[in-house]
Amino acid sequence: MKFDFYLPVEVLFGSGRLYTLGEVAKRYGYRAIIITGKNSTKENGALDRAIRSLKKWGAEEVILYDRVEPNPTDQMVNEASAIVVENKIDYIVGLGGGSALDTAKAVSIVSSNEGYAWDYVNYPEGPRLIPYLNRPVICIPTTAGTGSEVNRYSVISNPKRKEKLVISHSLNYPKVAIIDPTLTLSMSPRLTAITGVDAFVHALESLTNKVENIFADDLAIRALRIIKEWLPVAVNEPENLTAREWMSYASMLAGIAIDKKRVALIHGMEHPVSAHYPNVAHAEGLAALAPAITAFNYKGNPQKYALFAEIMGYEPKPEKAVDAVVELLEKVGLRVSLKELGVEKEKLERLTEDTYMLSRGLFPINPVEPTVEDIYELYVKAYEGF
Repeated sequence: MKFDFYLPVEVLFGSGRLYTLGEVAKRYGYRAIIITGKNSTKENGALDRAIRSLKKWGAEEVILYDRVEPNPTDQMVNEASAIVVENKIDYIVGLGGGSALDTAKAVSIVSSNEGYAWDYVNYPEGPRLIPYLNRPVICIPTTAGTGSEVNRYSVISNPKRKEKLVISHSLNYPKVAIIDPTLTLSMSPRLTAITGVDAFVHALESLTNKVENIFADDLAIRALRIIKEWLPVAVNEPENLTAREWMSYASMLAGIAIDKKRVALIHGMEHPVSAHYPNVAHAEGLAALAPAITAFNYKGNPQKYALFAEIMGYEPKPEKAVDAVVELLEKVGLRVSLKELGVEKEKLERLTEDTYMLSRGLFPINPVEPTVEDIYELYVKAYEGF
């Protein structure tokens, strides 16, 4: 038994914990920027509460960058980074869904070092980035899905190149994650399903890929058990705080699991979809691809897929994993095809090429290493509705 574990993130979890923001933030200075989306954190009051907490505990200036959109772009990161440098910001608060948190972490890297956001995609570990120079980041999720608050990943898109790639670096961890499940109560049933399916696929892919890490497996298994029980409840009963608490917890566990084991082909094939079609939510693309790819994958790691099927309430047989995925998607209303999401059939060849060129690093850890032909066939199946 051998595994590595590194998670330099302080986690403050619990309903009502947003009030601790100012007390935590005062460690890092007096000038803050809050990075968030355009509407939701204003409408649900989270933004006002965050600002009040910061000022109560001595923040002298709180600047707002509220232009983050789903599938955030490198331009957004560059724009926010310039504001951080110009205003001599001490620390960064990411408040919102995964897009806001990913942006906040990337802004810390870019504003504390040379260059622009796209320079740091797939940037290697090494001495060029100096840890003590990076601005601290506090992440506060208002959704339950990405786990970005506890991992090293920032997913950003480049609209000019039609690419969606990842900043993955040990300096991209937040300093603190404040996980307050009450902030997720305002999510609509649809958004609850979309974010929950993201966490579900994180747990599924981290459990079943070829990377060996028993600690991360345990986190993924626990996340799957929770999601199976509580995601349908959260979708059908949006004001059920117990369901919200469990889904916030499951999202966190799955976020740590992928930090240790990474994702696999479902994510690798989805990123080109939402890069070319920014209106497609990340987890909608995952939902369209997951059944076909699970059917392709299960023979490559039958023991883990049998375990997954059992966790989801099926016979412990690897082929039952496909039924388990489909049932969960149907329960939360996300049984969709790429065609239904607006993907054009003539674009499938380009998506295949992009997957091969940009996500090839995931192929060796996928349960079955795909060929280019495999990828195209999987896109066709996902387009038609597997």
